[in-house]
Amino acid sequence: MLPVRFEEPAGFTWGNFKDAGGANIRYGSLQPQGEPKGTIVLVSGFRESTEKYFEVIRDMADRGFAVWMMDWRGQGGSDRFLAHALQRLHSKGFDDNIATLHQFTQTVVKKSNGPLILMGHSMGGHLCLRYLKEHEGVFDSAVLTSPMCDILTPGLPRVIAHRLIDLARVGHYMDRYIPGGHNWDERNEDFDSNKLTSDPVRFGVATEIFRKNPAMKMGDPTYAWVEAAFKSIKTLNDPAYLKSIKTPVLMGISGNDQIVDAAASRNAAALMPNCTRVDIPGAKHEIWMERDELRAPWLDRVGTFLQERLEQYALTQKKSNIKQPPRPPGP
Repeated sequence: MLPVRFEEPAGFTWGNFKDAGGANIRYGSLQPQGEPKGTIVLVSGFRESTEKYFEVIRDMADRGFAVWMMDWRGQGGSDRFLAHALQRLHSKGFDDNIATLHQFTQTVVKKSNGPLILMGHSMGGHLCLRYLKEHEGVFDSAVLTSPMCDILTPGLPRVIAHRLIDLARVGHYMDRYIPGGHNWDERNEDFDSNKLTSDPVRFGVATEIFRKNPAMKMGDPTYAWVEAAFKSIKTLNDPAYLKSIKTPVLMGISGNDQIVDAAASRNAAALMPNCTRVDIPGAKHEIWMERDELRAPWLDRVGTFLQERLEQYALTQKKSNIKQPPRPPGP
């Protein structure tokens, strides 16, 4: 039994919409007490669902923000890609994810008075960066943790990984698991060897979600997902692409990340003109799921960043509301 902070918050509401391909996309939202100071769109990472972020959603609502979150297609409570293999995390290309996120922000999210802020983790952080480039000006700012600027593939040289994808394409099995991939199995959830977090309670959140609702289970990626990730990573890491992302970004980088390439994230942060990098030396991949002595300072830094954005937004609104002096009468 998990502590109450990981349970669905009181007042949380669920909904659904159809993406451009007709897939059912699940979303949820939570309003703060009183008038929202701003609106946060929260974007999950690989093999994650909205339920995993209930604690984060509470944290942001407690700070006065309305929070909206959707499940990517293939994850959580959204439609899966493969009817014959529901757990396989598949992809038709990351451009589809960006299009769905744009649809969500433009047609579903009810924006409050105040800044619109994008938050994303890992794969979600990668897609956030792509979105900020492709749809400049929609979001006031962004908060990212362990963005997937590149993937670590220990023991498998990248050239071999690409060769395996080529073989899968020729053999018409792009929808199969990559080598070693399989459905989720609780017997494989070993805390001592995990690469996600050093907090045993937060490590158990995903397992508890799958126990309560087996339909939420998600396995490993297919060849098509890995190919889509490699293509999008190549797009993102073009220096000109990163330099053109002007939106203010707060980027948290884990010092003990064994899933995404922290060096690639640091390089991206250096190239973006308005990115503030925060290093968390002892953290594993999932900063939001880390133990309190690592998570709390990061949460404080996020709170400071959000307050700065609120102040900047208020200043911008004040300037825009200043009436221009009356024009002198004509001759």
